[in-house]
Amino acid sequence: MNAILLSLLGAVIILDKYALGEFGISQPIVTGTIIGAIFGDVWFGIFLGAMIQLVFLGGLPIGRDIPPDGQAAGIIGVSCYFLLRGSNSMGHSLFVAAVLALAGGIVGGALEIYARRFNEKLYHRFMHHEEALYMCHTAGLLTAFVRGLCLFIPLFVLSELLIVPDVFPQITKETLTIICISMGFANSFYLFVKKTTAIFLIIGGLCGLALVVF
Repeated sequence: MNAILLSLLGAVIILDKYALGEFGISQPIVTGTIIGAIFGDVWFGIFLGAMIQLVFLGGLPIGRDIPPDGQAAGIIGVSCYFLLRGSNSMGHSLFVAAVLALAGGIVGGALEIYARRFNEKLYHRFMHHEEALYMCHTAGLLTAFVRGLCLFIPLFVLSELLIVPDVFPQITKETLTIICISMGFANSFYLFVKKTTAIFLIIGGLCGLALVVF
């Protein structure tokens, strides 16, 4: 699949984030599975999706806080890796894909701010012109879709054409695993290690241990 078709697919998947009711399809581990299947390597797609999921585990859109876009980062990281692998080594592809995923997550969060501001204008328009309901809904969907295209097309085209110089840094799968699992543990402690949730964390850990043992 080329960069343009992959961008269109990514823009459709990212609609799952708020625009069409969050069903979880846009989560990195799911999109990693989908994109990995498209490129004929489901296992590695799941692996990359899971690693990116751990990195963005603590980013929760609570209130008016808009964290980096972990869903977009998942699509970018997995897609860019497979596009880069066409003409680069695995180590170079992993490193560049990881950098682009982090950068894309930050830029995606910034673009989401502008998308929300535009949606607020659509809401106010609807409040004054109720007959414009379907037009406002359609415009909101198009806004989310265009946000995805603006984010994915430049990065995917770059990944498809880029030949990374040999002097560029590389990263192994094992090193990436260590980094991402460490960040996942840090995010987990931030989210779950609290007095009010400690008992549930302990019970969950014991149940998981029991499944492994028995």
